[in-house]
Amino acid sequence: MGERRKARRFEVYLPLQVSTSGKGCSDFYSAQLRDISRSGIFFHSSAPIAPGTAVELTFALPAERDRGTSVLVRASANALRMTELDGETSPIYGIAARIDRLDFVRPVITNAA
Repeated sequence: MGERRKARRFEVYLPLQVSTSGKGCSDFYSAQLRDISRSGIFFHSSAPIAPGTAVELTFALPAERDRGTSVLVRASANALRMTELDGETSPIYGIAARIDRLDFVRPVITNAA
């Protein structure tokens, strides 16, 4: 079977904050971003996320060499599939999600003393 993705993927290994909402409460936990495109994201998580679950994802892109400030990225996504990764000592899940919205939050720099 050939490649079905519509957008180029970029391998990125960054910490990721995940939030899921359900029945009046939100769960927050850490995960590991593995790759991203303009329309999708794949990450590793110690918590299972069922397909169809809405997630809010937050991560920081590293600083540019000449600028020295990182950019915070917030994404609203929907889990598409989950697979348990083999060969791990504790359960780790690979989560693929479709990105519905992507926001870049630039840090505010002030010269206040």
